Amino acid sequence: MPDAGATVRDAPATGRSLLGVFPHPDDESLAAALTLLHSAAQGVDTHVVTCTGGENGENLAGIEMDLPMDEQRRVEMAAAADALRLSSHAWLGYRDSGMVGTPENEHAEAFTNADLDEAGLRVAAHVRRVRPQVVISDDAKGTYGHPDHIMGHRVTVRAIELAADPDAQLEGAPHVVDLHVSHAIPRGELQRLHEELTERGLESPFGGDDGPGDFGTPDAEVVTRVHAPEQADGKRVAMLAHRSQVGEDSFFFNFPDDLFQEFMGVEAFAVVSSARPLGEAERSALATDLFAGVA
Repeated sequence: MPDAGATVRDAPATGRSLLGVFPHPDDESLAAALTLLHSAAQGVDTHVVTCTGGENGENLAGIEMDLPMDEQRRVEMAAAADALRLSSHAWLGYRDSGMVGTPENEHAEAFTNADLDEAGLRVAAHVRRVRPQVVISDDAKGTYGHPDHIMGHRVTVRAIELAADPDAQLEGAPHVVDLHVSHAIPRGELQRLHEELTERGLESPFGGDDGPGDFGTPDAEVVTRVHAPEQADGKRVAMLAHRSQVGEDSFFFNFPDDLFQEFMGVEAFAVVSSARPLGEAERSALATDLFAGVA
């Protein structure tokens, strides 16, 4: 399917490129909008591949829709791509697999049922096209276990291998990705947010006294935290572009401004793979900059 969402930015080109591979339209904004906006402002070319059309999403925000869900989400993705100032956006062409155990999992075109090499080649073609130093995807658990998020991780890992392989049946010169990271939700920060909300007498999304439990990424696995509070409002705009999925009454936007800036003004990442060894010095450099050490 053709690329969409190309945007001309006023930041100077730096030769650096970032590619995000996300399962559904809205995942790019929920998981990495801050980083995409911050990178674009630094002159990095930012690209997103969306693996499925999100056809099985529900109208979570309860908006009036004149379009079928698949068309609605394409319109929303175009608006988000513009808000994120992406250099390009592309659809991978698979069908939303739905939640675990649903009939949608059995659909022949569902992403979860895709041949790993075939899907990997599709993503690898984009890797060779935009030649990113850094790639962002889900982690091996699929963040919260959704079949498409798990498949997104597997396909991205395979795509990075294929893009670097001179014998792969792909157009373009082989390309080695410097750093593959997964977006992370640090457990410690979730616990702090839960405690802050509870202490202020506000409703926590994690319910009662226990907090988030084992949801999220262990803090020790988090390598990079991108701090860009100046982009928090931009992240809000990008999230709200997905009108059927995120409404003004969403939890994300209904806690105090100081907590919004604190918790929405930073995004965290864990390393999936690196083309170079990551010793203590390299990890220290990566603490706040995904492009640390990239030529």
